[in-house]
Amino acid sequence: MAESASRISAWWVLPISAVAWWVCGFLPWLLQALYEVTGLTEASTARPAGFLPLPFTADDAVVGLVVMALIGGLLGGLMAAIPASARAGAAAATTGTLLAMSAVGGGTWWLAVRGSVPGDAAPLGMLVVTGAAGVVGLAVGLLVALGPAALRGLALALPVVLVDGWLWGLLPGNPVSPTGTWWIFAVALGIAFGLAVDSRPIELLGWLPAAGIVWVLQAAGPALLAVQENIWPGSALSEDPLSAVAIVGHELGSAAVVSDGHQLGAWVVALLLGATIAALRLSREAADEGELSEAWA
Repeated sequence: MAESASRISAWWVLPISAVAWWVCGFLPWLLQALYEVTGLTEASTARPAGFLPLPFTADDAVVGLVVMALIGGLLGGLMAAIPASARAGAAAATTGTLLAMSAVGGGTWWLAVRGSVPGDAAPLGMLVVTGAAGVVGLAVGLLVALGPAALRGLALALPVVLVDGWLWGLLPGNPVSPTGTWWIFAVALGIAFGLAVDSRPIELLGWLPAAGIVWVLQAAGPALLAVQENIWPGSALSEDPLSAVAIVGHELGSAAVVSDGHQLGAWVVALLLGATIAALRLSREAADEGELSEAWA
């Protein structure tokens, strides 16, 4: 009862989730613009004349948009766990995130049509990419915040393999692009593994399908890069955007059977770290239950 009373109203989740999607999700893009203003990095010649809320003209525009929009959607969806009411929290987080996507996307579109971006920047396509990635991230965040423990590991699989690109993008001059940095990947995977368990040891088995999905999705970065490399005027991808699905499917399909590019050392570290976190959580809950039983005895 006291815990429910201490939680904030769902109305506060509206602005919080909106800020989480853009300010937190696109923090690497905002910091890179700040680095250029302060002189830490040189201004790119591909940048538009003024600041754009979304990185339409960056060299890694497609990959960066997908990573940042998805991470932002994840953070926005996680805000659904703040209010006491799960339904109210989910509604507020969804509304706030979608409002932020509409406002930022609309502002970027308005600046783009004023001629502040090159003609080949394809703002409409970039808005579609941003919206799709943001909705996927929002669904993942809601599932992690409100879904059963057995599905949390599955939901965290995609963000886990993309988080290292987001983190590297915080450094001056670095693009937002997944690099397979093994130790960041291991830490993120281990944390996700440990947090996927609630109170029963059998839930540890629920991570096995998630581990399989993560194994395949390690090719998400190369797949996005393959799509980006095929975007140029007159290409088959430009004429038929749906062919991007075939490119991504081919990359992910080969990753399921080929071990090249998979960080086996990171898997060992991740599983040990995750098992440790899960064991600590389970032992702490067991100790709390034991103390409660003694108090009632």
